Amino acid sequence: MNTHPLVAGIVKNRYLAYIYGPPGSGKTRLGVHFFKVASSLDMKPMFIASEAGSIIVAESLGGEVRIAKAMDELPKYACEALVKGMYVVVDTVNSFYRGDPDLYSRSFLASTLALIRLTGGLALGQASELSGQITSPGLKLIKRYAKVVGYTTKIGEGKFKLVITKPKERIVLFKVEGDNIRWL
Repeated sequence: MNTHPLVAGIVKNRYLAYIYGPPGSGKTRLGVHFFKVASSLDMKPMFIASEAGSIIVAESLGGEVRIAKAMDELPKYACEALVKGMYVVVDTVNSFYRGDPDLYSRSFLASTLALIRLTGGLALGQASELSGQITSPGLKLIKRYAKVVGYTTKIGEGKFKLVITKPKERIVLFKVEGDNIRWL
């Protein structure tokens, strides 16, 4: 499968990567791409969807797909993937964390991330842009678990920017073409 070396390294090394961005910034398409890369490497990926848009996409993927309808289902499915040795893609890991996070929601987010870190995978997160800064609910907690952290933004029609901020800054551009991603 044709992919960017950065993505290939993240998947092959089974790093926990957290990529966040506002709605329409290409996150779910990146998740599908990571899923396909893991599949091409025979890593038996599992796609966990927790929001309407990602559920529709997930159902068209084939393979191992889980729909998390409640907060406690995220760590449950991540645990299932760990037991089966699967690579995990979660879209959207912080969907149940938004609003006024409490100890209960923080503990489920932390346990889900700890499990994904053990098996390797990609956690996608919803974010918003405030005063020109992109922020994500739970980012402070998530950074403790993730080896790779980045965010996406839309830069044009079908064109997006992926900025990796951890472990070191890298900027990668990509274009969505149908069901595929072309790295620019």
